[in-house]
Amino acid sequence: MIAHDFTANGVRVDFVAGRLTDRVGLEIPLRAQSFAVLRYLAERPGAVVGKEELSVAVWNGAAVTDDSLVQCVRDIRRVLRDENQTLLKTVPRRGYRLDPPPENEAPSPRPAVRGLVRPGIVVVVAALAIALAGAIWTRGNPGNPAPAQPASIAVLPFDDMSAGGDLAYLGDGVAEDIIAMLARSPDVLVIARNSSFAYADQPVDVRRIGAELGVGYVLEGSVRREGDRLRIIAQLDDAKTGEHVWAERYDRAGTDPAALQDEVTGQILASLTGERGQLKRAQYRAAWGKDTLDLGEYDYMLRGLAIYIDAEDKEQLDHAARIWEEGLRKYPDSALIRAKLGWYHWTSAWQFWSDDMAADFAAAGDAASEVLARPDLSPEARRSALWLSAYVRMQRGDFSGAVQAAHDTVAMAPYDARVLNSLTDVLLADGDYDTALQWLDLALARDPSRWDNNLANRANLHRLMGKSEEAIAEFAQLDDLWPYMRLSAAIAQVQLGKLDEARARVREALAIDPDFTQTLWREGSFYSDPAILDGETAALAAAGLPK
Repeated sequence: MIAHDFTANGVRVDFVAGRLTDRVGLEIPLRAQSFAVLRYLAERPGAVVGKEELSVAVWNGAAVTDDSLVQCVRDIRRVLRDENQTLLKTVPRRGYRLDPPPENEAPSPRPAVRGLVRPGIVVVVAALAIALAGAIWTRGNPGNPAPAQPASIAVLPFDDMSAGGDLAYLGDGVAEDIIAMLARSPDVLVIARNSSFAYADQPVDVRRIGAELGVGYVLEGSVRREGDRLRIIAQLDDAKTGEHVWAERYDRAGTDPAALQDEVTGQILASLTGERGQLKRAQYRAAWGKDTLDLGEYDYMLRGLAIYIDAEDKEQLDHAARIWEEGLRKYPDSALIRAKLGWYHWTSAWQFWSDDMAADFAAAGDAASEVLARPDLSPEARRSALWLSAYVRMQRGDFSGAVQAAHDTVAMAPYDARVLNSLTDVLLADGDYDTALQWLDLALARDPSRWDNNLANRANLHRLMGKSEEAIAEFAQLDDLWPYMRLSAAIAQVQLGKLDEARARVREALAIDPDFTQTLWREGSFYSDPAILDGETAALAAAGLPK
């Protein structure tokens, strides 16, 4: 009997490769024994398989307790997101039955078209694409005098600067990968390959390209090989002024150009997109350069976001909120600004800056629900609200819903290091440490410049995994820890019996925030297993945190 591959709830089960992957191709860890149980059941779809038969098949007749099999079944249901047991069913007093969904037929591929595209046709098609995309982005706010617009960009093939002139394929490949990746970013409109590649082998005037394609930015670059080293240079230009916005050089050693290409393009994407990306930062500057009377909906969102993402205290956070509140008064139907105000309330409570945490958590939940209930959301508004809903569900105890929302958000922005870093919080709350570590690894590979934030999250993860020594070593590498992380380090030290060090960490946290208490920790920490929070609170009490 052969176990056939299947996809369920966005999870792909590949029995040939022996792995599970999510919507964006990230591998989902599953213990070997649990995978063996899944394979055995998949070889008998729709049939009831007894517990004894499974034990013999998977454990080769070795004596095991029922708990071992039950844990495997739990593992399978968790990774397949089968909380309602619609896929893997328990048949009382008989065993288990797997009912995998039927495979959907793949659509027939379109025939490839060879040949050159005339620039005149390119301009018409590109203009129509931008107009259509702009219409989709503004359907939620018809009649706005200043509609919301994401950044628009054309990616040119990267020039071959190698001595032998044999890397043209790589230059094209880098550009094609970037286009494909940008197409999945919710806050960017990217021109199709056929349109931007029509300007290959021509003198580059980014202002002409911007005018003809209707884009705000042009990305160009070059590839060069020197011995076993590959150098890729990327440069972002403002298509209106022709000025350079950003440039970066990537040097990599290795003999596999394809692997190097994957690594570099991922980092280029992380540098360009997301709320900390170069495209957004260019938009922040433009929004702040406008007179208040000229601000549109998207400008208000950008002005507030520019302050919010770097806010280090309540005063800065409140400043962002005031900008968004002013924008919402001018554009009361703006889903995008409403979602950002939801983030203000969440962050106020999550960072322990709130005077009423329960009220702020509730306000964040109301904003997420209101925005997600609206039809015709822009991709960026949907991403923002979905991301927020993952946290809200976690806070409300809906951990399976929170994890699903986290995976759906990552599927919308798979190359955004901030999204990956941030949503490990949700995975940790549900105990999915393996996937959390995988997301942290991806986030660090995408954006190495944010290693401190990544390392703090990694230390917290290792502490929850019981790797207290490793966690303490990672916390020690960070000089500027917020009170929460100082207290997390104190818990790890209590777990190792280092009470003096733990008390020192608590004193450091209280020097920054004298009002921090055990009660506040409990109000702002969430776990599907309540024993974890009980253990943390007891450790903090032992380290001297006031009750």
